[in-house]
Amino acid sequence: MNLFHQRAGNVMTLTPTGNVGVGVMEPAARLHVAGTARVAVLEITGADVAEPFAVADTAEPGDVMVIDEDHPGRLKVSHAMYDRKVAGIASGAGGLAPGVVLGATDDAIGGVRVALSGRAWCKADARSNPIAPGDLLTTADSLGHAMKAVDEQAARGAILGKAMSRLDAGQGLVLALVNLQ
Repeated sequence: MNLFHQRAGNVMTLTPTGNVGVGVMEPAARLHVAGTARVAVLEITGADVAEPFAVADTAEPGDVMVIDEDHPGRLKVSHAMYDRKVAGIASGAGGLAPGVVLGATDDAIGGVRVALSGRAWCKADARSNPIAPGDLLTTADSLGHAMKAVDEQAARGAILGKAMSRLDAGQGLVLALVNLQ
């Protein structure tokens, strides 16, 4: 049974599971506010700004994602070097959770949360060029991987962001500061 207080149309609800609703009778989250919330400081403990997207194939955390030209509004795992359709990184690799998740549209419910900005671990390929902090990252021809951008002309419009960690050789995870360019 929910406890609630109502005065002049304002509703505050506390459920037995500890969910609190303001303006809603059945809160669906720890804090569920119907309408505008105003705070002096909002501290978010996650690392990136993500949005859920429907995907045409299976994606896992850390995969570099690109726009799916065959399905408007959907993404797919990258597979080509210097792809100007680069969109972000599937959130959650390396235990780094999103800090903000933007609203989902009906077709993206249950989709993959993709980091559009902020810090996210991504799959990286350093077989041709080592990756160091500060290097620009772009899509690689390895499925779902990023690589160091070394061709300035090809990199225009295909930059995923900057490396924040090192990968000297092979394939692995690199912490990226997602900043699409």
